[in-house]
Amino acid sequence: MPDTFRSRILSGEPQLGAFLTWPVEGALEILGLAGFDFSVLDTEHGYFNPESVERMARAAEGAPIPVVVRVPNCHASADVGRALDAGACGILFPRADGIPAVRAAVESAKYAPAGKRGLAGVRANRYGTIPFDRWVVDANEGSIVIVQIETAAALEAVDAVAAEKWVDVVFVGPNDLSQALGIPGNYADDRYRAAIERVGAAARSRGKAAGIMLREASQIPALRRQGYTVFTTSDRGLLAQSAASWRAALEGA
Repeated sequence: MPDTFRSRILSGEPQLGAFLTWPVEGALEILGLAGFDFSVLDTEHGYFNPESVERMARAAEGAPIPVVVRVPNCHASADVGRALDAGACGILFPRADGIPAVRAAVESAKYAPAGKRGLAGVRANRYGTIPFDRWVVDANEGSIVIVQIETAAALEAVDAVAAEKWVDVVFVGPNDLSQALGIPGNYADDRYRAAIERVGAAARSRGKAAGIMLREASQIPALRRQGYTVFTTSDRGLLAQSAASWRAALEGA
């Protein structure tokens, strides 16, 4: 497999990313300069439209830093193909709710015979100048699929989700997962800890990557020991933590 973001993920190489809430091209450039491995354009909770996704994908190529798009839900929808057409290197599907939903979502991200993504001359294939027979193979092999484990149904089916051929990463959404467990925001609860272990074990057993959203960088070492290799923070977290440290420095001077 050529060296792509997907191949690096599947090799087990640790990857650090950041979710972006606002369509600010300079934020991508700063992440790239800081050595981040990828970014996620958050169209579920962030403020993006198709035009801003395309602008951000273009800026990411110049940074350079791969961009994944988190679509609004785990459904087959036009949002998936549109994001990939714009130049995203993959899709993150939130709120997976069992295998049928995951399979339909994955099919929307892959060309036939693996899926049902529509084929056109778009920005990602240089407006059709890449021969289609080569493009569909390269796109299927190169695009990454991340499925978020954050509902009771997704947690119950996590082994089967990780076993799906084109699912590359099972990714914990801590807020919604803790809510699904009936303990919103209580990340020290044994039920949440057991769920984290379960997701990591499912990924390892199927040769897939386990990922998670973090509140603090200090969480990384323990999660690495559990087999997690894909870590993310957010622009909001980075900004809030930096702002707090500057305020504390001034007050302590």
